Amino acid sequence: MTAPYDIQTYLLDRANVHDTVTKNTLYYDIGSFEGLIKEVYAPQVVIDYTSLLGGQPVETTNSEWAKSLEPMMSSYDGTQHVVTGLLIELPQPVKGATRPDKCTVVANVNAHLYRKEAKGGPIMHNGGRYKLDLVRLPELEEKGENPWRVSKQVTTASWLDGNFDVMAPVAGLGH
Repeated sequence: MTAPYDIQTYLLDRANVHDTVTKNTLYYDIGSFEGLIKEVYAPQVVIDYTSLLGGQPVETTNSEWAKSLEPMMSSYDGTQHVVTGLLIELPQPVKGATRPDKCTVVANVNAHLYRKEAKGGPIMHNGGRYKLDLVRLPELEEKGENPWRVSKQVTTASWLDGNFDVMAPVAGLGH
């Protein structure tokens, strides 16, 4: 018999989803690639930066994605990614509702990148939206962990300002 989908479970799911999304951008900035594997991404993940960088979405494992990020992110002298305005699409816990195994989050995201050696200036800023699909992994929940993981990340650019050459280390994503 499954546990009821009540207000407490709904609120815990919302908090856990919010934490997962927040960890995503923070872990990029502090270089916690292990955190991205263990606490952010599902075992299989689709990453789509085509709006910003062209190419194709990348279908990969969480480990391979994190390993590919390490040399890219370490080439920056500083980064700050900010995610805000999270709209977490979870059903309300009305009578008879079933607890979801997946949800979608739409959020604003900004990136501030600093690379001293970039030709033409060291700073690039960009902003846009995340559309994130998350899945609930019951095996993590059984261990008392946050069970929500990102299975698909689509980044849509709205604006760019600064020197695009700063982004050279990530230009090959999806190509």
